[in-house]
Amino acid sequence: MKRKISQYEKSSPAAMARMSEAAIFYAFEDSRADILELNAENQRLRVILRQIAYPRRGTAEESMTLQGFADMIQATYTLEQLKAEVEND
Repeated sequence: MKRKISQYEKSSPAAMARMSEAAIFYAFEDSRADILELNAENQRLRVILRQIAYPRRGTAEESMTLQGFADMIQATYTLEQLKAEVEND
């Protein structure tokens, strides 16, 4: 991501409105990139969740064990990527 979540949490639209056009442009550019990145990640996670919750007939997922799904997730994400801790600045 271009910016940390904490930066977005601390941002103020009123303060942004008083910034230079260049600052607003780069903030918008970063926001757009981060939204697209988060959306892509959301889509990847939805595919994994759909495979687990609603396996299609005749697919490998239909007969997968819990370990099989864990292996699939581990092939895609590292433990570090799956940590959901609050960022500290």
